Amino acid sequence: MRFPRPFVLAALLSLLTGAAPAAELKLRVLSTTDIHMNLVDYDFVRDEADETIGLNRTAALIAEARAENPNAILVDNGDLLQGAPMGDVAARVRPLKDGELHPAYAAMNLMGYDVAVAGNHEFNYGLELLERAQVGPNFPMLAGNVYRLKADGSAGETLFPASLLLTRSFTDDAGAAREVKIGVIGVLTPQIMNWDKDKLTGKLTTGDAVEAVEREIPLLKAQGADVIVVLAHAGINGQPRQGMDENFSYYLAKVQGVDAVVTGHSHRVFPGKDYEGLAGADLSRGTIDGKPYVMAGSFGSHLGVIDLTLEDASGKWAIKDGRAEARPVAEKGKARLPADAKITEALKDWTEATLAYIRAPIGEAKGPFNTYLALLGDTAALRLVADAQLGYAQKLVQGTPYEGLPLLSAVAPFRVGGRPGPDYYTDVKAGPVAIKDAADLYIYPNMLAIVKLTGAEVREYLEKAARLFNQIDPAKAGPQPLVGNMPAYNFDILFGLTYTIDVTRPARYGRGPAIEDPNAFRIGDILIGGEPLDETKDYLVITNNYRANGGGEFPRMDGTAVALVAPETNREILIEHIRARGEIVPDNTPVWRFAPVPDGPNGPPDIRIEIGPGGAALAAADQRLTRIETNAEGFDVYGVKLGP
Repeated sequence: MRFPRPFVLAALLSLLTGAAPAAELKLRVLSTTDIHMNLVDYDFVRDEADETIGLNRTAALIAEARAENPNAILVDNGDLLQGAPMGDVAARVRPLKDGELHPAYAAMNLMGYDVAVAGNHEFNYGLELLERAQVGPNFPMLAGNVYRLKADGSAGETLFPASLLLTRSFTDDAGAAREVKIGVIGVLTPQIMNWDKDKLTGKLTTGDAVEAVEREIPLLKAQGADVIVVLAHAGINGQPRQGMDENFSYYLAKVQGVDAVVTGHSHRVFPGKDYEGLAGADLSRGTIDGKPYVMAGSFGSHLGVIDLTLEDASGKWAIKDGRAEARPVAEKGKARLPADAKITEALKDWTEATLAYIRAPIGEAKGPFNTYLALLGDTAALRLVADAQLGYAQKLVQGTPYEGLPLLSAVAPFRVGGRPGPDYYTDVKAGPVAIKDAADLYIYPNMLAIVKLTGAEVREYLEKAARLFNQIDPAKAGPQPLVGNMPAYNFDILFGLTYTIDVTRPARYGRGPAIEDPNAFRIGDILIGGEPLDETKDYLVITNNYRANGGGEFPRMDGTAVALVAPETNREILIEHIRARGEIVPDNTPVWRFAPVPDGPNGPPDIRIEIGPGGAALAAADQRLTRIETNAEGFDVYGVKLGP
């Protein structure tokens, strides 16, 4: 019999040394994170199919990844049970009966998950529902830094296990069955005690997540763990560690014994462009300080894949190599693979119940709420959002060092035509209002955030927003478009103030957060409560996590000004606001206005604006507007008079 040369060499080496030849084994860790009850490929808030989300779409990627390498475990990194309307249905509308299987776990059991960690949103419905929902999953939940309170108020045992050891039989590269022991530690952001204090105070407490990981590693090693994987429901923050950090995942790379990290919470993708420039990160390999990391987006948009090469040259398994990637379920809005029909069918009843829920009225609109004239100062649709944010923030700041500071509510007109086309406007009609209408008013799943700014910084904030408008030259002949090439979602309006915008002056800011023209000031007559804005005083601006952390590159909006972050999204807050009021009445009281544009030598300048045809009746009633034509893109073009 003729043997392959490598086999002969390995056999000779074994005879000479008395040792077995080293073997290699490829281990794969598959992960999901921040599913937020997006279990199927349907956006229930907007009431339309969406191929870019859904656990049934991620399931197809999981099957593909397992076919590539069956030596795989599957984990979930938290924020599973709350978010999309199906979560509300399971928690409130058609609440789980004792012993009934939660729809998320029904799907995950079919998919063969091995373990999960609790995320902060697991606690949003209260501890009782979370514990009741744990009946039925074929995998354990971890929470290594969340503790039950003892009678004396001190921390007792963890709410869920801190870690576990998975013993699996896998196949090495030579085709032999081999045992691998995988230690898994689960930790989460400790801020749940702030965000859900009304539900958890007196029941739970939290501790430092990194310290909890350090505590569990030797315990797992003592049980024979070959590999340690941390499920960290926290974002990646490259700033120096402060202790009890919300986004602590980055620091786990420095912990001896940690071999791979699954992250989440931030709804971002690692490795990916979100983390370009992060110290110690190798985005081509998906590592931080040489250790594989993965963050798989949100809502089922990606599958996290960590690949570890193990070798046993030392007599026990050791990691020879590791890398990670986040695989998208869709490219350019089209899914790469069909949805998993088995998962879709298993969730059919819950899907139908959710559709009935979102289509049911949550309130009554006593008039229209739209954005056709929002760039000319109409405020009704935006004020509704601003009022919802303000009511929520007033409660959020109670008992904090920020209580008593003036609150300003920032809202942008998200849907106002532009590149998406002439039909891209918020347009909620008078009559019954459903959850999908609330989504029309606030289209993004942002988290509410509050930043602390001085009055001088508030002025700069407004100057940055006013970059939306082109500079108008009264002496110039020919048409001058009023709106510039900037996304309208970066045109924040601050409710709680009144002010003017002088478009005859140049913009103070360009695309970045730095002042480009120090002598340019467009914002004037800023009043709060009828009094001039005090530039030395502190103010709280209610916004969202996108803006507060740098979205739009506003001055000071780099995360350092954040005072508080809510556990709910702005959209959820709006929905509850409408529900509580029952009836919503449009209020078009002005917040800002254009400073008068004087006539030039040839009379009023020819200022123009595009408005979708759905706003024709509103435009016809506005004395500032004169219809000129319909352009090739389908917008109606109007002349705008901004004179005295």
